Amino acid sequence: MGLGGGPGEWEDYEWVRLADLPPSPPPPPVRPAGSPPLAAAVLARLARRSLWTSGAGTRVLLVDLDNLRAEAARWRDRMTMVLTLARQADVVALAGQDGAVRRARPHLAEFAARVRGVADGSDLADHVLLDAAAELPGAVQFVVLSNDWIFAGLADRGPLTVLSPGGDALSDRLREAATRVVDLAAVEAGPDGRGPRRAAFRASRRRRSPSAVR
Repeated sequence: MGLGGGPGEWEDYEWVRLADLPPSPPPPPVRPAGSPPLAAAVLARLARRSLWTSGAGTRVLLVDLDNLRAEAARWRDRMTMVLTLARQADVVALAGQDGAVRRARPHLAEFAARVRGVADGSDLADHVLLDAAAELPGAVQFVVLSNDWIFAGLADRGPLTVLSPGGDALSDRLREAATRVVDLAAVEAGPDGRGPRRAAFRASRRRRSPSAVR
């Protein structure tokens, strides 16, 4: 027989007045004004000036997934852009460390199986992409998603467009080697595809003098 003094049978429940509850769940977060999806912004630019050069050879897309890190919304936008460009290319190579590969595959549709995972380590994904490029004979043109200097040598084989995940981290050597540089962070920054300080799309002066490497 209970002697009293213990917790009551309703002690484990939290009481809430229905009148205190909001009338409906809060709306999902929205994209800030002036920040259109990256894929839409890049495609709008493509309608005016294609990333590919007509008659310049095999269209090759090389994607360094380790360079494309972003929070969830921007990551989805970037993967939509990658998928769109992959469907325009003749040859597609995608590589990254295992975590980036797992995150990317659900967004890459028919190209998901082509993504190559590499172990953690410096430049391993870069070398997978360069090996894929080296296997291609004849005239080629490249669109490369990376900031890494190691891709600068591709400019010796044909037109080289660099899609930089963020121009502030872009290697000087790669910037100078590229026929054109697209700053994805600047495209993401404004509705007209221009960042606050610099144009998102830049044509390189193709200087071949030695340069410091970031």
